[in-house]
Order: sequence, then C-alpha cells, then structure tokens
Amino acid sequence: MPRYNAKANKPGQYPAYPQRRPSPKKIWSYTAAAGCLILILLAFTSSPVPNANGAAQHLHPFGPTAHQPPPERNSTRSGEARWYNHWKWLNPFSDSITDDDSRSVLPPPRERPPIYAFYDTDGEKDEKVKAAENTLLLIWRRAWWAQGFRPVILGKAEAMNNPLYERFQVRKTERALGTELIRWLAWGQMGTGILSNWLVLPMGPYDDHLLSFLRRGEYPKLTRYEGLGGGFFSGDKASIEAALAQALDSTDLKDSKSLLELVPSKTFAVDPKPSSIAFYDSSTLADQYKPISASLTDSKADGLLDLSELITSHLHLTFLNTFPSGISILTPHRSRSLIIQYPAITLAKALITCPSSPIPASCPPNNPKCIPCSSMRPLPLKTPEVYTNASTLFTIGTLPHPYSLASLLAKTKTLSIPHVRRNTARDPWLTSVTLETLGPLLSGYDRIVSFKEIVASKTSFSRGLWLVAEESPVEESSALNRRELEWHFGFAIPAYNTSTTALPLSNPELKTSAITAALADPQLYPASSDDGEKVESLGEKEVRHQRELLAHSVSVLDLDRTGKMGKWKGRRRSDNKGGEVVSEERVRDATEAWHLADTEAWRFVRAWGARGRLERKRWEDEERRFAGGGGEGWGRWFDR
Repeated sequence: MPRYNAKANKPGQYPAYPQRRPSPKKIWSYTAAAGCLILILLAFTSSPVPNANGAAQHLHPFGPTAHQPPPERNSTRSGEARWYNHWKWLNPFSDSITDDDSRSVLPPPRERPPIYAFYDTDGEKDEKVKAAENTLLLIWRRAWWAQGFRPVILGKAEAMNNPLYERFQVRKTERALGTELIRWLAWGQMGTGILSNWLVLPMGPYDDHLLSFLRRGEYPKLTRYEGLGGGFFSGDKASIEAALAQALDSTDLKDSKSLLELVPSKTFAVDPKPSSIAFYDSSTLADQYKPISASLTDSKADGLLDLSELITSHLHLTFLNTFPSGISILTPHRSRSLIIQYPAITLAKALITCPSSPIPASCPPNNPKCIPCSSMRPLPLKTPEVYTNASTLFTIGTLPHPYSLASLLAKTKTLSIPHVRRNTARDPWLTSVTLETLGPLLSGYDRIVSFKEIVASKTSFSRGLWLVAEESPVEESSALNRRELEWHFGFAIPAYNTSTTALPLSNPELKTSAITAALADPQLYPASSDDGEKVESLGEKEVRHQRELLAHSVSVLDLDRTGKMGKWKGRRRSDNKGGEVVSEERVRDATEAWHLADTEAWRFVRAWGARGRLERKRWEDEERRFAGGGGEGWGRWFDR
C-alpha cells in the first residue's frame, strides 16, 4: 500500500478519505432557500422605508432633502459644554451638585414646539423676488424663535413623503387648492405642531396667554383662529390626517378653492381672533397699508422689501409697547466701573431708537391702538444700582468677573491676595444689585438663589438680558455680537450711529472718544450714586485706563473669542510690596474664593448665554441641510 503524503494528497484524494457529494434532495433544498432569500431582499428594497414615526417614506435619491418628524419628548442629546442641566439648578452653589468648580447647573432646557411654514420653490422666480422672500423668511424665523418656538420651513419633499400624497396625485384640483393641499400634506407628514403662513408673526408679549398655550406643544383639537383665515392652524397628527383624508375624498375637490370648503365645519375648533398674532395678507395690506399694496402692484420685489421693513418696525414697536416703563441698565459701583456699562448703554440706545418704516407711525394689524414710536418722546433709560422687579421694565445687567471688578475698584492691575481679603467686601456686585429687594442682612448664599430666579425663571427671564463684561456684544469678533442679540429680541436692531459713536470703530483712539461721549451723557446718570459718592463724567484718560484694566482682566482670565476659558499661561509677578512672587492664577483663585456668590452669578450668566447660543447654532446647522438641498432653491434664508 502506498505511503500517505500530506503535501501531495488532500482530503478526498486519498482512498481512505473519499469525497462525499450532496444528494439531489439537498441540492434542491439549498436552491429553494437561496431563491426565497433573494425574493425577500427584493421585496424589502422596493417597499417604502419607514421613518422615525413608523410611517412609510418613499425614497427620492435625486430629490431635495426632507425633514424628519420631530423626535419624542423624552429623547436627549449629549454635548461637550461646561454646564449641567438639572432640576436642582436653584441650589446656591453648583459645585455641590457637579463636583466641578467651573461647571454651572442650569435649569433643563425649555421644550421648543415646532411651528411650520411652507415655502414653494417650484416654478421660476425673479432673483430679486426670491431675495425679498428670503428676507421675509428670515424675519419669520427670527420672530418665532425669540418667542420660544422652533421654526421649520417645509417644502414639497415633506409632502411627497406623506402616504396620502399618492391619493392627491390622481385628483384634479385648482392650482391654489393644490398648493394648499401640498402645504397640508407636508404638515401632516411632520405631525403635531403649528402650521403658519410665513406672513403670520407674533406681535405680543412673551407671557401672552395664547403664546403661552402654544408653547406647551399640546393641541388636543385641530384649531383655526378668527381673522387669520387659512394662515394659522394648530393640531395633533391624527386630526391633521383625518382632515386631509376628508378633503381628498370630497366630491367637491375639483371645484373648491380652499381646504376649509372641503371638510365639515365641525372638523375645526374656532378660537377668537388673537390679540398677539398679526397676519399681513393681501386683504390686510389693501385695507390698512395701502402704500405697501400699491408697491406690490408696481414691483413685487420692491413691495416685498417694503413689507419686510414694515414688519420689522412693527416687531420693534411691539417690544417698546411691552415695556412702557423703559429700559433699566444696572450700574452698581458706577463711579469706578462705568466702562463695564458701555455695551449695555450702546444696546439700550439702539433699542429705543425708532426703526425706519415705509409707513411711519403705523401700528401692527392686531394692535391698532398701539403707541407709535416717537424720537421726541423716546422710551426712558434708567441707570439704577439696584434691580427692580417690574413687568413693564426691561433690564440689562452686565456682570464683571470678581477679578475684573476688584481691579477696577482698586484702579490697578497688580492685585494681591492680602488686598483682596482685607480691603474688599465680599460679593460687592450681587449685594449692591439685590440690596433693595432683599435688604442688607442676607448673605451671598441667600442672594444667589433669588438672582438665579431673576435670570432663568419662567416668569422673569423674558424681561431682561444678562451679559458678562468680558464678552462685549458690540464687538463683531465677540461670541455675543449684535447679530446674536437680534435673535434674542426677535427683530433687527437699528444701528445707533452719531458722529462720535459709529460702530464698529477700528481706531482705538476714536473708540475711546466714542466711549467717553457715551458715558458722559448727563441723562443717564444722577448727580450722585446710591452710596453717596459723587459721580463725575469720565475723561478720555480715565476711560482709557479703565479699558486697559478690563483688557488685562480678560487676558488673566484668558477668554478666547468664543468665550471659552483657556489654559493658564503661568504668568508670575511680584506683589504690591515687591516681596513674595505670586502667580496671577493664585490671585484669581483667591478672588473667586473670597467672592463665592459673585463668582457663581458670573458663571451662571455666562453659561446661560452660551447654552442659548449653542442651541440656536445647532438648530441652524440642522436646518441648513434642508435649505433646498445644500442651499439652492430656497436661497439663503439664514442670517449672515
């Protein structure tokens, strides 16, 4: 018998290991299983793809990107940020919860219910008309965002994903009704929310009853509103789909011009005409704003630009009428820290400046008895050292870091630990601001809780704007510039320009002159401060010195342009007596430890503002993907 060679012989080649062939029955079984698997794969790939809500979503690989329905309420997102969202945010000191001195505890973010507007990109449009419409879309988005909503602009792509779209395609309708049904199909695909025309805008206070109800995001009935026609609806997904199905099954579909004509009257709950929502439709323009209507007839592009200017002026006027008592600029320790208030003063003067309007002294359509803006009787500006809790008064507060305030009060860059502990009172900023409301006996531990409620509670956060002195809102390079502030207020802020205060100013000397002129306004400051110290107008030399002190404090804190705290450089210097060599880091840490409540307030306000900016940026980045599929079609309806 021949020897077995492992290299020359493989299993199945040697007589002892004969190769076994499958039987014909097994071959047939394997073939049938492979065929079934192929059929299953073909059936799956040809069927509609379910979306997040389980509804069928047909694939359109070459069409524009479509929005997905909003996620469920209990979904969360994680991100790298120096704050922690927790319901125990009113705890006096955040580090007792986070175990991190630099992380602030903020209240959980408020849910922003979606509000949808449909913008039709089909058909050719003049570039000027398209640009004017994009301006109006930006105004619409900014106004509703400031009121606590999440504005979303829909297109035909969302309507095509609706399962009822196939039924709509086989029906013949008038062009106007077809556009309205596509608008409703897009809304039905997104689900529960608000459907708005992009010429419907909020023109009322933040705490208005209707706006507060809509912000809850719960709409038990499909509702329309008197005086708004087909421009504004709210409802849940089931009611929207039921109304759409009734309309598409109606025998009068071919001859009707509106969806309201196709469904029974009991389909909608009808609410009274809202006092806080304005609709600039064609009938309103022809009745109340005839110059705009005539301009639209002559040139649609020019008429839309005039309309956008009119709407912006009405949004600004609504703000001025909401706070008839004026704007309060908190100025504690004003005799030595006036430089901190310059951004707030510039902003406040811009807010009380009457906006330009194609129809001066006109009122919003929902408030014909408004008080028109007048340059002869501007909204009063107040500069108290204490906070006043009033619903008719808007407050702008600028918080300096304890190191910055200590440097300004001492009028020196070279702070020392003994000076901080022996010559400075604890928590001077917070104590001064809350002195009238809380009295002189409470500690910083008690004051910080009340201050957090002023900044972030549901009842008062819309009546104020809180800034940190180290992040100027008037600098274009700042994380909080004027454009960001416009999203806070909901309208474009007029530029406050005179011969000496034009912004931005690149020349440092010209900017020093502008700041000196702004701070020397006698109408802003009384003859003496609340502590009895005489307030004198600052000269350019003093303004320049305070600017240098504040700039040095920013460098010590090492804040970059995005407002993030950088790494310490390890700078070292001698103390005031020329003896012990100390690092500025130790002085900063000692200042924060000595003024715990002021430090907590500064970090809280800084984190509160940063979270709001981050929330808007993420929303804008998300919506940018749907702007006509990469920015084309719908144009740039984003702020630039």
